[in-house]
Amino acid sequence: MNAHDQSTFGNALKSAITAARYSQAKLARELHIDPGQVSRWTNDKAIPHSDTVTRIERILGADLSVSFSASAPEYELFVAAPVTGLQTDDIAKHNDAVAEVLEAARAHVNTWYWPGEKVRGLSDLTAADIATEKNVQILKNCSALLYLQFFEMVRPSSALIQLGCALGWRLKTTIITQADLYQPYMLDGFAAVAATLTFLPKARVYRVRSVSDACDLVRRNGRELLGLS
Repeated sequence: MNAHDQSTFGNALKSAITAARYSQAKLARELHIDPGQVSRWTNDKAIPHSDTVTRIERILGADLSVSFSASAPEYELFVAAPVTGLQTDDIAKHNDAVAEVLEAARAHVNTWYWPGEKVRGLSDLTAADIATEKNVQILKNCSALLYLQFFEMVRPSSALIQLGCALGWRLKTTIITQADLYQPYMLDGFAAVAATLTFLPKARVYRVRSVSDACDLVRRNGRELLGLS
């Protein structure tokens, strides 16, 4: 297999398609995807999931691993979920629910960063200023944000600040919340407003009946739903 170690995955993929005497349309057909998706990859507008890269390598007889590693961000998805805003007794249960959704997303997301991943209670929290500085720096370099909430918030949460930053930086944003929860004021009608204002990013807002429904939603729709395609 030939190595394509150009500086970006898009350039390497273009070269591999040409070397295999393929067209972008033919590659799309063999991957069973829209041709526009291949165009986004070759123009460095997006990168595919690592499993898709393996399929592309098999089809084209090319090694794209070097360029893919060079182009892939350290974290492509930032996961925002309330912790300090919840009742103390709900923190561990809520994190278990978020973990279920992320397990469903595993087949579609190369890497994610979830600040509250190891938090089971308030004693697990890092100092607020240290956590905020780290989280904002990572968020700024992510491609998209996923906001998840399955328990009621009883006080302000840094997850809403992360959501606000993502919107301000025009990151693609997906919001999944339990349908019977009080909707944070900033989310009321947000999807409709974002669709009409050019200065807001594309945002998808889903109100689900259960964590299971959230998992099914992510499994069915994959990278497109998460703003990564």
